[in-house]
Amino acid sequence: MNVGSNRQLAGEYGGRYITASNGTVTGNWMEIHAVSTTILGSCTSNITDLGGGVTIQAGDSINGVFTSISISSGSLVLYNRKYA
Repeated sequence: MNVGSNRQLAGEYGGRYITASNGTVTGNWMEIHAVSTTILGSCTSNITDLGGGVTIQAGDSINGVFTSISISSGSLVLYNRKYA
């Protein structure tokens, strides 16, 4: 296995894979990465207007501070926040 993005997508290094069946997921993440085209159900973050109905295309990543996420369709990998 490659020591790079493939390991990240597998959920290593603090990643968590979620789909719509997970419901609302809470935590403290620094990045969301769309594995497939994803429609957000809701999102609590420091990014204005990133909420229900927003579509994230497959392969796109968004960096920020995320504390609560639900999705209507698709799948995401959520990456944990790193502390110094």
